[in-house]
Amino acid sequence: MILKRFYSIPERVDIEFKNGLNIICADISEKSTDKDSMNGAGKSTVLNLIDFCLLAELEERIKESEDFQAFTFVLECQDKEDNYYKIKRSIKNPEKLFLATNNNDWEKKEVEECKKLFKEIFFGVPEDEENELTFRTLMNFVKRDEKIGFSKIFYHHPKWGVYIKNAFNLFLIGLNYKLPLEKQGLLKEKEKIGKIIYGLDRNLKNKNVPNKATLKSKRTLLEQQIKSRQKILDNFKVHEEYQELEIEANNLTKQMKNAQNKVFVNNQKLEEYKEALSTYISIDLSEIEELYTSLGIHLSDNLKHGLSSVQDFHQRLIENRNTYLSDEIRRIEQIQNELRSNLELLDKKRASIMGILQTHGALSEYNLILQRLDEDKKELFEISHYIDVYEEISEYKKEKKKIVSDIDENNTNSENEINENEKIISQLVIIFEEIYENIVNVPGILVVGIKDTYKPPDQIFELDVKGERKGSPGIERVRIFAYDLAIIFHN
Repeated sequence: MILKRFYSIPERVDIEFKNGLNIICADISEKSTDKDSMNGAGKSTVLNLIDFCLLAELEERIKESEDFQAFTFVLECQDKEDNYYKIKRSIKNPEKLFLATNNNDWEKKEVEECKKLFKEIFFGVPEDEENELTFRTLMNFVKRDEKIGFSKIFYHHPKWGVYIKNAFNLFLIGLNYKLPLEKQGLLKEKEKIGKIIYGLDRNLKNKNVPNKATLKSKRTLLEQQIKSRQKILDNFKVHEEYQELEIEANNLTKQMKNAQNKVFVNNQKLEEYKEALSTYISIDLSEIEELYTSLGIHLSDNLKHGLSSVQDFHQRLIENRNTYLSDEIRRIEQIQNELRSNLELLDKKRASIMGILQTHGALSEYNLILQRLDEDKKELFEISHYIDVYEEISEYKKEKKKIVSDIDENNTNSENEINENEKIISQLVIIFEEIYENIVNVPGILVVGIKDTYKPPDQIFELDVKGERKGSPGIERVRIFAYDLAIIFHN
């Protein structure tokens, strides 16, 4: 990206950039003395307004100033293919801008749309590529804050993690920057699945559930036992004069089974709803701000206020959710009470009929078989549930194993990326060493490679500068300056 011209509408500022280094100076009049301060002359404001045309947030002091509300700013720039762009953005309506390419007509664009478009125009990253290397993240190399942009080599933002740092610098060097981002995603997914497996496994251990093989053996025996008991009941006969009572008793038994099944299902729902009601963790606004900061995006006070409003809205949603869950819990508990009352009535009615039959010696054995059949079915349901949990754990372990394999493949690809691009890396190393030694008069070695030893979740890439003089803030800034120049000359 080469800046060509920056101006305002209506006209207040008009800056034409020259080839080479451009330095912004404050106006000095004939009456100015050495004691006159250059602070407040508008140097930082100009830089912020240029950055504003490149989709940055405005500083609050500019946004809130009445002096700027009527202004629209235009930035003209050029890419490395000599395509010419004009970007126009107003203070009053910052969410939209206008873009003209190679002196064509203005096109109205959304800022969010331009974040993808500009990433491809100025950095060659395809529009449809979604990852943490956003346009504003990449702009951290182009537009650097004095306090945080020159404090640590390879890091253009203080809250960057090692993976975004490596991806960013591999991009600058011209290597496959997707590799560290892919590994970061794989490690996050591996951690997530690990937590799920741990939770399911811990639940089984807390309930002293036998292993899967034992459960399967018990299930086979129970299924055979249930089949046998059911056959006995199906063939059970009583005296003809009591057959109508037997039919009624069987109908009551079916009704009771249906009610018991509903009670069981409702109990499962109650447990889930009560757990959902007690396990919600609120979102901390500071974590959101930290996440955006790590991507190189500065959140303005207005945006923070907006996020706070969103958080309040989110909190109200949670409160509504909790109200809904509480209402559902009360409703289901009421249904449970009604079902249990109905069960008691059915049980008493069936007991009365069974008593008549029992008095005549018809159902003593029938009752015993029926009771054992019910117990067997309940145990079978529980065993089948735990077998399903074991199978779910097995599936998660397979998925985790696949992710581990993908991580190993990512490490291999990373090693190949370095080995296959030795020429590119060597050119950068030579440029850096020449610049560094000319400044500090001692050798400095830029290291871009693979660590000799590493273990997950360590990052495999190594980026470092080794030299005789190291540690002082001044030398650190020289290292950063030499690296920046080397990247510019290298590209």
